[in-house]
Amino acid sequence: TILYKRIIQFDPVDHLYHVRDYYPDGQIEMEGSYLSFDKNIKEESLWCNYRTNTKEGTFRVWFKNGQLEKKVNYVNGSRHGLHEYWYSNGQKASTQYYLNGQKHGKSTWWNTDGSVQNELIFEKGLNLNPKDTNYHYISYTPKEYNDDKLKKWPLIIYLHGGSSRGTDTIKLYCCGIPDQIWRKREFPFIIIAPQCPTNQRWSTDNWFENFYEEITTKYRIDTNRVYLTGVSLGGSGSWYLAMKYPEIFAAIAPISGFTRHLDFIQANTEKLIDMPIWAFHGKEDKVVEFEETEWIVNQLKGKNKDLKFTVEPDVGHWMDWLVYPNQALYDWFLKQDRRKRN
Repeated sequence: TILYKRIIQFDPVDHLYHVRDYYPDGQIEMEGSYLSFDKNIKEESLWCNYRTNTKEGTFRVWFKNGQLEKKVNYVNGSRHGLHEYWYSNGQKASTQYYLNGQKHGKSTWWNTDGSVQNELIFEKGLNLNPKDTNYHYISYTPKEYNDDKLKKWPLIIYLHGGSSRGTDTIKLYCCGIPDQIWRKREFPFIIIAPQCPTNQRWSTDNWFENFYEEITTKYRIDTNRVYLTGVSLGGSGSWYLAMKYPEIFAAIAPISGFTRHLDFIQANTEKLIDMPIWAFHGKEDKVVEFEETEWIVNQLKGKNKDLKFTVEPDVGHWMDWLVYPNQALYDWFLKQDRRKRN
């Protein structure tokens, strides 16, 4: 039943907790240091800090085969400096640079054969040279869609999490609203779920305008009732797109997403004052810290009269499995109409 072995040493000179985790067979798994540390917490990723665990300095993570997986750097809990990643075969996977928690500078990704997959330059989290592009997507229409050729339908745009990125849209059915569609659930909405490319975020390229023009041309959509929701990577994307195109959405429902990884989000919360928002986050999230959603909700409190924030004290990064299978969010969406804000 042993999952890992942990050795913790506090250094009174540098005032850091030096931590090493080992696989059950003795192979080292992780090595890093913390300004503050709770020995009972093992984070599911190194993307964020969890509660009292504040990262400081260089962290290394190894695959079970002994190959180095990542070497990343933190200053006072924020990703800062060079971040390097490898495949399990030893091939370099990517190099990325961060400045105070935001991607900043040149980032390069390689394929497993060593060929360059992508190369981008970022400034404060945003790609400096975004390309104009189109994303693949899956779609759902209500069973009554073809009964009335003139009727327009409300639309939900669903943004998936990081594990569904790529070019195979079948991956989108693993969770979220597409999972509900896969299970034959029926909805009174048109539902469109685009797919983000590998190693990119919803904010990396200029895709949304092309996507929105295509779907509003192809489907009979009531453009006064367009709703946006997403989880994790998609939760971050929901905050970002709502700020970039506030005139499009009647309401948004971001779940468990980063918010402070982009200056753009931090500088544009005022654009969401009139936007009906229902945000969700589990307090036990060890992948994206709860404080990411709490921060932006606090920025909107007292300004946005249509703001809801659902917090589950004992739930982790799987908060979406409590939201999308239930009916409450869909009923709330149907009550929102952009004409009511004008």
